[in-house]
Amino acid sequence: MFDSLRQLVTQLISLLQVRIELFTTELSGDLRRLAVILIWAAVGLLFGFLALLMIITTVIVAFWDTNRLLAVGLVALLFVVLAGLAVWQVLRRVRNGPPLLEGTLAELRRDRAALDATARRSDPRRSDPRRTDPDVRRDDRWPEGPT
Repeated sequence: MFDSLRQLVTQLISLLQVRIELFTTELSGDLRRLAVILIWAAVGLLFGFLALLMIITTVIVAFWDTNRLLAVGLVALLFVVLAGLAVWQVLRRVRNGPPLLEGTLAELRRDRAALDATARRSDPRRSDPRRTDPDVRRDDRWPEGPT
């Protein structure tokens, strides 16, 4: 009895260790990927902002004498449209992206299913419907009452 219990605890600890290692490996990869994405996004935003600033300045200076308010209004409208597109892209990517630690969660679901199946096989009360269902007779060989 104690040997099987010790074996079960050893297997559970081993299983937990493997899952924690998978979790940390997956998390470190995700964090590294996120850091690289954020750095490149910041660089892209910086240079994009500088380029946009130069283009806007050029457009406003070019129309300064004739239609400066129209030029400023069109540039502001362009900003609003670009901001809306950016928000739409972020929302779309957040909704459609894979969940964080997807592999770890899938492995934990498989482990739980395997443990539930093992528990059902080892527990006679769960595997024998006559023991849990009060409508099923305990002894099918002898009918109850007159036939």
